Amino acid sequence: MYTFRNKLQFISIICISIFAFSCKKENSSTAKSAAGVLLKKPYDEVCFLMTHNAMNNSEKGFTIPNQTYSITNQLKNGVRGLMIDTYDGDKGVALTYHATPIFGSEKLIDVLMEIKTFMLANPKEIISIIFENNGSNSQLIKAVDSSGLNQLTYIHNGTTWPTLQTLVDSNQRLVLFVERDKTPEINYLMYAWGTTFDTPYTFKSVSEFNSNVNRGGSGTKELYLVNHWLSNALGMPDKNLAPQANTRAVLGKRVQDCSSTNNHFINYLGVDFFEIGAAKAIVDSINGL
Repeated sequence: MYTFRNKLQFISIICISIFAFSCKKENSSTAKSAAGVLLKKPYDEVCFLMTHNAMNNSEKGFTIPNQTYSITNQLKNGVRGLMIDTYDGDKGVALTYHATPIFGSEKLIDVLMEIKTFMLANPKEIISIIFENNGSNSQLIKAVDSSGLNQLTYIHNGTTWPTLQTLVDSNQRLVLFVERDKTPEINYLMYAWGTTFDTPYTFKSVSEFNSNVNRGGSGTKELYLVNHWLSNALGMPDKNLAPQANTRAVLGKRVQDCSSTNNHFINYLGVDFFEIGAAKAIVDSINGL
């Protein structure tokens, strides 16, 4: 449970990040030191930068994107959590797209192979995925198994979360959730709202951001997802809104309010167009880096 002392430390970190941040280039020794700090922490005491509708990106040709860069380049630039929509496709091959394939789609296995390539090249990195499993679990499981990522999955024992170092040592570095509790079930797909609670996500202006609890109950779950992005009047993603949502001041205040109101450490900060603004810097601040 998130303690009052940790709460004060967190608020202090956020205040420092908002008012006293200096832009410095990270050298390799600093990066290694930061990685070492995180590896010592339990999974539920780490904040991960997460991309909303990660597959829906302009680099791969999606026409109304939530992200600019491909999943490969998201991961290369510090993203460690992905929200991915899944749907059933022809001949038992799962697809990924947002709402409708007319704006772009990919085979889910192709996206998963991007993730696998990154994980094999970076053996100390932990990746988390929340699947919005609109299709059947059968096709989703088939894609995970066919990609070979099932060999890297973490199976939660329902009690304590291991340190990141433990996940690295056991090579169980892929933490997978599904939003809908469907059958067939498999031990590496956790029901998201059984372990996680989140905020609302249908905001159209900065003034609408709040710290209310949405899915996952009363805010007593193990993990906490803050959804932080703006949609246009039609409810669609709009890159022009990201500079408003992702400023240091707006993000800093939002995570401070959400953490304080619900007395809980923030585990995932979900954003659109992650490269715009201060999302990565805020996540680093939450992690004490």
